[in-house]
Amino acid sequence: MRVHFLFVACLLMFQLSAAAQETEDDNISIVKSIRSFRFVKGTVDNPVVIKEEHSRMFTCNKYRTDVPVVELFNIIETIDEVDIRVDGSKRHGIVPAYEYYNRDGIFYSDEQVCYFTLPVSKIGNKSEVTLKKTIKDPRYFTNIFFTEGYAINEQEIKLYVPAWVSLDIKEYHFGKYNIRKSVSQESGETVYTFLMNNIPKFKQESSAPGLTYYAPHILVLCKSAQPKDVPYTYFKTVKEQYEWYQSLVKTIGDDEKIVKEKAEEIVKGISNDEEKVKKIFQWVQDNIRYIAFENGIAGFKPEKAQEVLRKKYGDCKGMANLLTVMLRSIKLDARRCWIGTKHIAYDYSTPSLSVDNHMICAWMKDGKPVYLDATEKYIGFGEIAERIQGRQTLIENGNQYLLEKVPVASYLQNTSTEKRKLVIEGNNLRGHITHVWKGENKEWLLNALTDIKQDKQENALKQFLAEGESGFEISNLKITNLADYNNDLKIEYDVLWKNAVSVFDKDAYLSIDNRVNFKDFKIDTDKRTLPYWLQFKNNLVFEIELVLPSDKVVSELPEKINIKQPGYSFYAAYTNEAGKINYRSEIIINNAEIVPENFSQWNKDIKQLTDFYDQQLVLTSKK
Repeated sequence: MRVHFLFVACLLMFQLSAAAQETEDDNISIVKSIRSFRFVKGTVDNPVVIKEEHSRMFTCNKYRTDVPVVELFNIIETIDEVDIRVDGSKRHGIVPAYEYYNRDGIFYSDEQVCYFTLPVSKIGNKSEVTLKKTIKDPRYFTNIFFTEGYAINEQEIKLYVPAWVSLDIKEYHFGKYNIRKSVSQESGETVYTFLMNNIPKFKQESSAPGLTYYAPHILVLCKSAQPKDVPYTYFKTVKEQYEWYQSLVKTIGDDEKIVKEKAEEIVKGISNDEEKVKKIFQWVQDNIRYIAFENGIAGFKPEKAQEVLRKKYGDCKGMANLLTVMLRSIKLDARRCWIGTKHIAYDYSTPSLSVDNHMICAWMKDGKPVYLDATEKYIGFGEIAERIQGRQTLIENGNQYLLEKVPVASYLQNTSTEKRKLVIEGNNLRGHITHVWKGENKEWLLNALTDIKQDKQENALKQFLAEGESGFEISNLKITNLADYNNDLKIEYDVLWKNAVSVFDKDAYLSIDNRVNFKDFKIDTDKRTLPYWLQFKNNLVFEIELVLPSDKVVSELPEKINIKQPGYSFYAAYTNEAGKINYRSEIIINNAEIVPENFSQWNKDIKQLTDFYDQQLVLTSKK
């Protein structure tokens, strides 16, 4: 996934700061932050550049500490100078480290990181860092966030825009904050000033929307510039954005001959177009390792298809480009698609590089796109991941473009079904169980198994299926479609569930649902302020047929629950038939977002579901 540089740098700083704050609490704060951005005339290669200067003064409020400072940079955004002062002095011996950013031993294109530790020697003392940077292309000058991982007592942000630059500034989420904006003229430049006080620290919450949904920030939309005689057009509309993307695509240098050879090998003997697409799609999923992101110019220009094929890894653009070129090489109409995942609040009504952070492929079937995202390793043909559902996508169409919306899938796409047929044998339950996983439930399970060493996968799978029950003994395990993502994953097995039945005198007590989906899944309303994003829409179906011993009858069954809310529903019920008990539960999540105003109702419903799970079946001997 490509993530825009300014956003990533900001997020990484937030994450490091937030991690420190888990132990630091409110010990560290920024006394003053002064940040300026100035458009200046550059060189022939970079005619317009932005000079950034950012000074932050840190203090500690309770005890001495060290502040982690990290800054990302690359060939587009360079670090020109780092000035460090501890208690006002430059004599501190701190030397910033500069390294290429890597993950799992893979270096991510031109991405580099500058980092060091800044000491604050005692309460009330101040240490200061000033960074000077150059952004070599206005297209990459996108969003400026006003929050950091520490509280900011006082902050000033200025943009100096000369008359020969045309831009717009969009403001987001100013409402809760004391932000004062002014516009003035100084020496032929328009100066945009944002002043603010007492900005609280960035609060990171798990399973939450991205920063652009709630953090105060501005989006800088550079339209055009004429530093000298030659005018330069950036993104006035999405048309210019698409044209720039296309200019990068045209210079990739794909070798279709090499790619075609592999594509023809994969589809050998297949005549149906859709089957060819399925085969190549899964081949890319299986054989190309997905790496998380690349930045700089590589954050927008896909890697050569033959290079991704050779290296056997690529980011989203490299994988999408390879898939597109492979399909085209065998005369199928495939298109590159730029798209922003749901993590981003913007869409293409705002022409900016911050709008999209991902690339996929579309196969045009009867003039309509079938979306193929090979970074979703185990998702099937025609299935769509939650993160791109409903999102605008910019699709290649020659010199023009198509602007479409990815369909929103039903919760039924992700159905997980478990069916058990059990009998009671003394204190044990014995029977046969069948599981079927679809969509993102299937993908989730296969991803989890992939992360485990192959020789330990079967044992890990059995532990997962047992759901923590030590006496849940599995035998005759059979797995279907483990390597065919276009069909449902199916697992069957026999089970001996030891000591599942507790007998006291004439009564027997048992709980037959050890899956207890969403039990105790409450949201901490004292700590959480942001919406909670579940991984995906969901449909969890659980059915049990329990055959009773001839000498037992049902004494007590839990009362059924049937909770229906606009975004979800919980159903669970037991029915008593002649000689057996039938149990069915179904959890439906048809909206993966739980907003704060619904937290209280959600918790109330989860408690009711949990109370149901905590009840036992009671059987008694026939008289």
